[in-house]
Amino acid sequence: MKVKGWIIATTAAMVLSATSMMVMAKPDPIKVMLNGTEWVTEAAPVHIDDEIMIPLQTFGKLFGKQVTYDSQSNTVRIDDKKQVPFAQSDDQTIQISGDASESGTYEHLTLKTQTFSRHIPGYNVDNPSYAPIIERADLTDDGKKDIVIILTTGYGTGIYTSNPLVYAETAEPVPVEDAYTAFLKQFDSKVTDKQIELNIRGERTVIPISKLQSGPVKYPPGIGSVMTYTLEGNTLKATTAVQVSPAEFIGDLTLSYTFKNGLLQAGDAQLALYPEYGS
Repeated sequence: MKVKGWIIATTAAMVLSATSMMVMAKPDPIKVMLNGTEWVTEAAPVHIDDEIMIPLQTFGKLFGKQVTYDSQSNTVRIDDKKQVPFAQSDDQTIQISGDASESGTYEHLTLKTQTFSRHIPGYNVDNPSYAPIIERADLTDDGKKDIVIILTTGYGTGIYTSNPLVYAETAEPVPVEDAYTAFLKQFDSKVTDKQIELNIRGERTVIPISKLQSGPVKYPPGIGSVMTYTLEGNTLKATTAVQVSPAEFIGDLTLSYTFKNGLLQAGDAQLALYPEYGS
């Protein structure tokens, strides 16, 4: 009886151990990736009978739809959301509308003109002070005015990010080379106990540490936290601030775009130090 009892106890322990292992080996929640970015949801999708089931509210948020369930008729209703117009050109001939999201942005944007309507990528913060800039300029050098849109994608202390979109009057998009990448290819920096060194395409600029308001710094200056786009006539320009601390910037890098081979290409970056940091 003692042997039998020991066998039963051992078997029970093995079953319990296997159960614990099964619990421990529970698969990770299914991730939802929207345009390459993980979308964090309250309820994760589940895998049932070789099908991926997405919660209704998650589906609605992902695809910009109004999703409701009527339990009495056992019906799921999927309707287009009424987009909110939130920006227009000065002459009121161009309008941008979007879905107001819970994260404080307008998403699933639509561009409307007198001749066409189309979806445009990206998002814009919902603060009216940072509404998109909408202009017309001949950036492609064909004698026709293109539609130039500059979206504000983020702002805060020491931060301002934006994104340009360009469309021909036929509604076709005009690709724009990423300014941040172009700046990185041309910019290098380092810091020593006595000075900061900036290198722009081989041209070296030195700033004594004594000129910094924040005093000695540990890390080399960086770029990208402030990125703006402007139009000067028929030329699109990008500017990024050179940052030495969270609250201190010492100058700007600026480049101009030219249209070549079907692409608005970024040109050479030029450094302009702020007066207090110059020689």
